[in-house]
This record gives sequence, structure tokens and C-alpha cells, in this order.
Amino acid sequence: MGIYNLREIGDNRTTISTPVCIIGAGMAGLLLARRLAQAGRNVTLIESGLDFYDPEIQRLNEIEDLNGSYKWPVTGRARGLGGTSSLWGGRIISLSQQEAESVCHPSLSGWPFSTSELEAYRPEIERVFKLDHSSFEEDILGDLDRRCHFPSADPDVTCRWIKWATFKRGNLTALLKSELQQAKNIDIWLGATVCGLDYDEASGRLLAIQASSLEGHRVIVRANEFVFAAGTIETTRLLLLLDEASGKRAFHRCRVLGRYFQDHLDAQVGWLRPKDRTVTNMLFAPRFFNSIRRSPHLELNRDIAGIGFATGASFAHIPVNLTENRVLSVVKNMYDNLCARKFDLNLGAFSEIGANYKLLSKFVLWRLLKRQFFIPDDIDYKLHICIEQAPHPNNRILLSDKRDRLGVPMVRLSWSPMEPDEQTFRTSVARIGAYWRRSGFDNICPIEWTPAAKDASMLIIDQAEDWCHPSGTTRMGLDPAESVVGPDMTCHDVPNVRVVSASIFPISGSVNPTLTIMQLALRCADLILERSASEPVRPGLAA
Repeated sequence: MGIYNLREIGDNRTTISTPVCIIGAGMAGLLLARRLAQAGRNVTLIESGLDFYDPEIQRLNEIEDLNGSYKWPVTGRARGLGGTSSLWGGRIISLSQQEAESVCHPSLSGWPFSTSELEAYRPEIERVFKLDHSSFEEDILGDLDRRCHFPSADPDVTCRWIKWATFKRGNLTALLKSELQQAKNIDIWLGATVCGLDYDEASGRLLAIQASSLEGHRVIVRANEFVFAAGTIETTRLLLLLDEASGKRAFHRCRVLGRYFQDHLDAQVGWLRPKDRTVTNMLFAPRFFNSIRRSPHLELNRDIAGIGFATGASFAHIPVNLTENRVLSVVKNMYDNLCARKFDLNLGAFSEIGANYKLLSKFVLWRLLKRQFFIPDDIDYKLHICIEQAPHPNNRILLSDKRDRLGVPMVRLSWSPMEPDEQTFRTSVARIGAYWRRSGFDNICPIEWTPAAKDASMLIIDQAEDWCHPSGTTRMGLDPAESVVGPDMTCHDVPNVRVVSASIFPISGSVNPTLTIMQLALRCADLILERSASEPVRPGLAA
């Protein structure tokens, strides 16, 4: 077994059989396949992209955006081995139970199982990315905030702590490619975009998928079990195509397939104007614990739903862009080149670094002695609020009348921020302002609010950007009418199709979805192994 490029296969059409076919070799697909293979199962992965960037394949991400509101449909998604781990910033934080249990819509439910089930998989994922197993919660304040600046048990805000995988360790392909190449029971087909699905009406099962390269080579995969792990937008499109292929039988009980498209919306709402830059630096600059970069995630508590949070979760963060400083930008560029093994001798860069040795010395001293980044005076501290968009049935994915290069219907997206999202921003601004006063931050680095944050006649949502964290369109739940998959991630009426994607999130919360998706992938693998141990292999398919 190994890694194959479909466009290099001489035969125009290849047919294979496998116990498990995973569609999508991104972060979820790779971790899922790895876990199944470690348990001795044969797995086939079908991946639209290659093991390098191909602009023609990336064009398959193009959508029909009815409102022209969605910013990242092409560049925010990566077709290829490792998926969006090639774009990912390395941000790791778990979904909190208080957010998972919240309900933001009268007809929709929260997560159908406790997030403690997902937490059991966190140590394994952290080992993959060379992270420690320390907490995200306020119980680590004593280690990360030794001067006790951040209040604990605040009524409005919980200070949680993000972990960051390093640039070098963030790409899952680089971490696992050698292992995958040596695995004897994993096949990965690259350049293979799913363009056909064979549904059996009698059994209600998906029998096979057909994938094609841009050059016209095809592979047909028959499997006992299929897992769609191609990201929210593409996975939703595939399930809509499955519904079409089944004559609308596959999801005949479901009212929500493609609906409730959500994303995180992020907006700058102010600047910090430090009275004391040293203390401000100590508060909000990234710091290191156990050699792992950490930064504060000021999560708004959901127990104040009666004051405006019936819509969505939110958090405040203070992004610090070191490349705003010319010298640090040059240093970062040199470091990135070294990580990428590009040894470019730039005498001008060395000259600029030498001329600014005092700044760099201070940066090094802060890193070694204070275990933090040093933030020069010419870099702004910007206050951002990021919200979970409220679920709305009219925000949805459909199949377009337009077709892509492979002749498959494109995605038609009907989406825009709405009034409840503005309400979430407004409530968040008020609560963060109150938190700033209670914590005493106002005396250290008062907030200068943006005009939109100060003036309710100006909409914050007009300045907000989606964060390319789409979710919700194949949501998970117990009711087949109001969800696409059950708690075991299996489609209610297609018993051999599972979905591992943020699209199944019933609630996304305020956190980056990457860790949750990877946790779901490992959970899915265990559920497959449990079921396969008790079920016979179906006739005609691989053992």
C-alpha cells in the first residue's frame, strides 16, 4: 500500500474494494486513517488535492456566493494531503462544556454527548503536535500569570489559555507523511475528486464513490463504510449530491441538510492605549510554559444568556503582529526560510539586524528571562471580539446550476451576518468594558473603542470578517428531522456513511474548531472499530 497520484495512473479507470473509504486526507482524514491502520484495518483515502499546491485543483473550491459576503471560500480551504494544516496557525483549545450545552435556537439542540468524551482524545493529539498536556483553564493562572493580574471566577469572563503548535510542527503532512508511506494497510489516492455516488435504494446504503482527476482518470471505490471528512463546505456538497443520487431518499426525513451555515465573525472593536507598556506586555504578549507558546482567550460566560447571549458565544483577544516592526519582520522571514530549508544569504537583512541589536537583545532577554515575547513600542495592541454566529435556516448551502471543471454542481452559498450577530457583538463590547474596569486593566491599558463600537447606529457586523470556520450544515443530533447525523456521526438514514467535519457541530462555541474536529476523528475511528468487531463483512467487499 502507498500514496498514488490518480493523474499519473495509466489506466483510465480503476476499481478497488476496501473495508473503509475516507473522503478527504486533511487533518481529520489522516488522523482517522492512522488510528484505524494502527488497529490493523485496511483503509483507503480519497483526496482531491496533491502533496503539493496545485492552483487548478484549488479552483475547485470556487462557489456561487449569492450575497458576495463570504471572504475565504477558495483561499481559506486547502485541497491536498494534510488539508488546511498547511494554512493553520497552530491554535489549539478545547470546546468548553458550558458552550457545548448551550442552545442558541428554539428548535435546535446542543451536543448530544458530553465533551468529556472528546477530552479523552486530547493527550493523543497533543503528542502528535509535540504539545504538553497542561490545562486550558483558569487553574493554570498561577503558572502563566504569576503577578495575578487576571481575575479568576469573574461573573462575565473566563480567562482560558490557548496553546500554539509551532510553525514547523503545525503541518500534519510533514509530521505523518513518512509514517503513512510505510504503513502497509493505508492507500492514499491523490488528485481524486469525488464526482459520482452509487446509492442502493434497496438497502439504503452507499455502495461506491467515483473520483476523477482533472486529466480524466477515474477510480471507483467500493466499501463497507464511508467517512466524509472533506471539510464543511465540500462534505455538505457531497451529501447533497448523495441526496440527488438517491432520488431524495437518503435524507427524506431531514429538514436541515445544508441549513444553519455558521462561521465565526471577528471584528476589531478597539485599541489598547498602554499607560504602562511593561505591564501591558506582561499581560497580553504571548508567553511560554513548558516551552509551549500560550496566549489569553477571554471567553464570555454563557450564564448571562438573559442579557444578550441567546444568540452566540464570543471571546475577546488581543492579536499582536510582530511583523509590524520592520526588524522583527526580517528576523521572522529568516527563521521561516530556515524552517523551510531555504538558505538565502541576505546581506541587507544581516545589516539591518546588526543596526538594531539593542531591540533584538531586549527581545531575547524577555524570551529567556520572562518567558514572553517583547512587544516594541511601534506595535499596536488591537482589541478584537470574535463571535459564534447565530444559527439561521436561511444561511445555507445548496447545489448550484453552475458546474465545476469536472461537471459536478458547484456550491451555492446563501449567507450573511444578521441582527442577532450584531446583538452578540454589542453585548460582548459592554461586558468586556465592564470586565476591563473590574480587573483594573483600565488603569494599565485603557481601551480606545472604534467608532462602530461606540455608536450603535454603525453596525459592527459590517466590519466583521468570517474566520473560515464554517460549521453546522450537517448537524449532529437525536432527531432525524432536525439533524443529519446521530451521536455516532452516522447519517440517520444511510447507515454506512459517517461524517467527520465541523459541519456536524450543533454548536461551534467560541473556540477554533481544529482540536474538536481532530477529537471527533479519533472518536469516529473507535466507533468504526467497535461496530466492525460486531458486524460481518458484507459480501463482495474487502475483508
